[in-house]
Amino acid sequence: MNLLWYRNDLRIHSHRALQQALERDEPVIAVYFLCEQQWDNHDVAPLRRWYVLQSLLELGDALAERGVDLHVLDAGDFAAVPGLLADFVGEHGIERLFCSREYPLNELNRDRAVAQALEPLGVQITGFDDSVLVPPRTLNTGKGTPYTVFSAFKKRWDVWLDSHFEPVAALPAAGAGNGRFVGKGGVESALKKMTVPDSLTRHWQPGEAAALKQLDDFAEHHLAGYRKHRDFPSQPATSALSAALSAGTLSPASCYRAATLAMADAGARDGAACWIGELAWRDFYRQIMARFPRVSRGGAFRPETELLQWSQDPDLFQAWCEGRTGYPLVDAAMRQLVATGWMHNRLRMVTAMFLSKHLWLDWRLGERFFMQHLIDGDFAANNGGWQWSASSGTDAVPYFRVFNPVRQSQRFDAQGEFIARWVPALRELDNKTVHEPWKQPLLAPDYPPPVVPHAGVRERVTEAFKAAKAQYDDSNHSPTSRKEQA
Repeated sequence: MNLLWYRNDLRIHSHRALQQALERDEPVIAVYFLCEQQWDNHDVAPLRRWYVLQSLLELGDALAERGVDLHVLDAGDFAAVPGLLADFVGEHGIERLFCSREYPLNELNRDRAVAQALEPLGVQITGFDDSVLVPPRTLNTGKGTPYTVFSAFKKRWDVWLDSHFEPVAALPAAGAGNGRFVGKGGVESALKKMTVPDSLTRHWQPGEAAALKQLDDFAEHHLAGYRKHRDFPSQPATSALSAALSAGTLSPASCYRAATLAMADAGARDGAACWIGELAWRDFYRQIMARFPRVSRGGAFRPETELLQWSQDPDLFQAWCEGRTGYPLVDAAMRQLVATGWMHNRLRMVTAMFLSKHLWLDWRLGERFFMQHLIDGDFAANNGGWQWSASSGTDAVPYFRVFNPVRQSQRFDAQGEFIARWVPALRELDNKTVHEPWKQPLLAPDYPPPVVPHAGVRERVTEAFKAAKAQYDDSNHSPTSRKEQA
């Protein structure tokens, strides 16, 4: 008997673990562990939980049509999984376990504990790297160290894929399978306990079928213009497939294949190449997470930035969370996040840099807030993006680079269309005033003035980073530190 362990890979297509399990011409069953306490510990957004559970309902039916039973077991948290899985294996006479690998620290520790629990039972475990295009430990610099600069990583990433990428063979069409969705009641019960408003869920279609359709639509209608239009939040120019990739209702291999096929069209080549670059960023942050465990423990990638003296101002943080900073593009973006569970990528950078540079608040506050709201909450991508914006991470923007929220607004929402959609108090302003409404306060009396000025931010940030770096260098070159290192 073969067992397929589902995690963040809730699909049947482009799924090598499922394919390998079915190819053995032996009975196959599947299992998913519901870990709601782990979700709590990881600040998983209610909307993302809803998306996962709804996608599980579709997955259970799809597997049943192919003769595979899906069991859903309530584990509570990761600590309970090894024992429950060992019991499940014993009860069902499992000889082989197939799964897709995961790389966050807690998941790695869970999987090591599972391997130890199953070893006495003689279960053969086979893992696949289907959540990435290039496995995290595959690429190294000439010195044998991990890549920490994206541009160099991307060059090697492209070369590796050119010679190694192989699409997963298609599964047989669904038939009159006799599989059973054993855990359906547990999933439905978990959904009933949730209180996610319709105003959030109406923006999203969970499940693999919707994700595949969305990919096809993007490739056909928007991929060609991706590079040209992707930075403008008022336009539907991005794929918005991050939720599907995060939960695994869509594989990165399916995305990469769609983009490489589009490369054959000269008119779409530029956009497709740019989108492939985003898939590379996704892999890049996963290999950082896998090879530098401190980021999974809440640490900054650049250790000297741990010495930054962040401000402690809960009122400023609350203003940022609620979209009341007085900077229209920042506020519109934050309101989009809370209202839809998603934020345009350009705006993720703008809002993150505003929190960490203008408000001088610890980037970890924003990282957590994003996870608590994002439907595509993905630790590696979220952490990587926040540390990039805060200049504490790999390939970080220079610390003295600070996005001017007014210029970002004027450049990427010139007509104020996006701002008008999310900040009603500014809808009647012209496309000049809408970016700096404090200059005409009588025209928008219900909109707050800026909570902090933009002037002087760059100088303050530069001074703080230099001081932290000097302190770090002094401590690491002091006689005491040399003695400790010895």
